[in-house]
Amino acid sequence: MLTPISAIESNEKPRVAANDHGSSEHQLVVCAYHGLSMLEYGAAIDIFAGHRTADAPWYQCRVAGLDGLRIQMNGGTWLETSDDARILAEADTIVIPGWRRLSEEPDPQLLQALQQAAARGARLVSFCSGAFLLAHAGLLDGKAATTHWKYAELFAQLFPQVDLKVDRLYVQAGRIFTSAGSAACLDLSLQLIKEDFGAARANQAARRLVIPGQRDGGQQQFIELPLGKPDPALGLVQDYALQHLQQPLQMDELAALVHMSRRSFDRKFKASFGQSPKQWLLNARVEHAKTLLATSNTSVEQIATLCGFGTAQALRDQFDLLVGISPARFRTQQLRQVAVV
Repeated sequence: MLTPISAIESNEKPRVAANDHGSSEHQLVVCAYHGLSMLEYGAAIDIFAGHRTADAPWYQCRVAGLDGLRIQMNGGTWLETSDDARILAEADTIVIPGWRRLSEEPDPQLLQALQQAAARGARLVSFCSGAFLLAHAGLLDGKAATTHWKYAELFAQLFPQVDLKVDRLYVQAGRIFTSAGSAACLDLSLQLIKEDFGAARANQAARRLVIPGQRDGGQQQFIELPLGKPDPALGLVQDYALQHLQQPLQMDELAALVHMSRRSFDRKFKASFGQSPKQWLLNARVEHAKTLLATSNTSVEQIATLCGFGTAQALRDQFDLLVGISPARFRTQQLRQVAVV
């Protein structure tokens, strides 16, 4: 995983070297295609084109229309650009926002262009489901990568040769960078800015975006409880459990609520929610703890009791396992995200 953004160093110098085209500016190309994610495209343009200042080096940002010069984005909005896929051959960095239809086989010419860019040493960056495009090109084979957690199952089925890291916000594998859900593209973008221009510029960009310069943990802290298939009986169990999280609930007790044997209850619950009722209950306790940490000043010890963990240490152990960070760091992170910078 990439090194977290460090403290600002006042004597730090920008680190952009001259490229093969004789320019000291870093040539960055954002890919645009029909069905393009407006959020991820907008983030790339705002950060890599909009954060330029007159007195310091920055990216030379261009947009490549891969489906022509007039692109229909996923919200129905049309985007016009003056450059087509040919400028990929000139790019130092290629940014790929979320891919439109995850199992769709991309145009072979596009895949070839990405393969050629990788072969000449260009940096390839995917946001969210953009990793599917890199994987279709074979560029992630044998490498670590990530994508949005809700696409992880399909990604693993389509590309078993990729080492999928679903718990990461972003992953570096040589000159290829992949990020998780849409907002994680901001975390990855800040890391790229740090590598290209130094920590001072990265932290300046973070302040402008009103986000922390580096978020702790991985995307597992944003995974919600699975909803599963509608089932009135199991819905009753869930409602009861959520209202009694403070109590030491037993699986036999929950099964008895809906007049099922323990074996039948476990089987039906897992078929509906993809996990055992015991694991679901643990996740529910952790989700409730996350809410209390983010919205109250309640101590970790009190939260442990309110969520049914019994002891603060039990809460810390499960929180670290399922969320990736401690309860205290999670609370600090939430405060940083809402603070006015």
